[in-house]
Amino acid sequence: MTRMPLSTLVRARRGPRSALLVSALLVGGCPGSSSDDGDPDLSTASTRNRLIWKRQHALTQDLVRALELEPTELCTELGELDCINDVHQASLGGHDPIAQGLYEPIAEPLTTTPLALDRVALAACGRRVQLDRQAPVVFTTLALDGEAPSADAPAFEQTVVTLYRRLLGREPTPEELELHAELLVDDAGERVGADRFAHLSCFVVVTSAEFLFI
Repeated sequence: MTRMPLSTLVRARRGPRSALLVSALLVGGCPGSSSDDGDPDLSTASTRNRLIWKRQHALTQDLVRALELEPTELCTELGELDCINDVHQASLGGHDPIAQGLYEPIAEPLTTTPLALDRVALAACGRRVQLDRQAPVVFTTLALDGEAPSADAPAFEQTVVTLYRRLLGREPTPEELELHAELLVDDAGERVGADRFAHLSCFVVVTSAEFLFI
């Protein structure tokens, strides 16, 4: 299996859409992919023979723990349907023999899996940002109603460090800090709002291979 570094994926396009490249490409490198796929200069070989895809329940538990949300808060469609357990259950590796007639989970990710992961990640991160406006839990150093901080501001580094500690259990590398600094501005080079920066930074980490595979 080969894995394209997160920094390479997001640098492929700056601005608010940069993070959307991450999960679509990462899931394409799921277990079973050939080591010859892609440009070897942009790929890093896995240190394990086989990575395990983080499915529905594991994904829910890790997001609930890291973002301190209730399972029902992670993602809903039309304000009623649970994205993970109802709408995208099969795409996220779950199964329901009664309602769906699906007696066993799918063996490998579907073509719809990257979109489902994007949907859940965007919703969960957005919900955390929304709740932090009233009672900060994750984005404690950001003024979410104001402008995103500069790359050399303590609030920037602390925000990224907090996300990596909560979601990946480690400190971010200098390269990863540089990557997140690109999210401080839009495609035109204008500073974005702090809430948008928080949302996208969270999304980038949640949709990284390190979070989605174990």
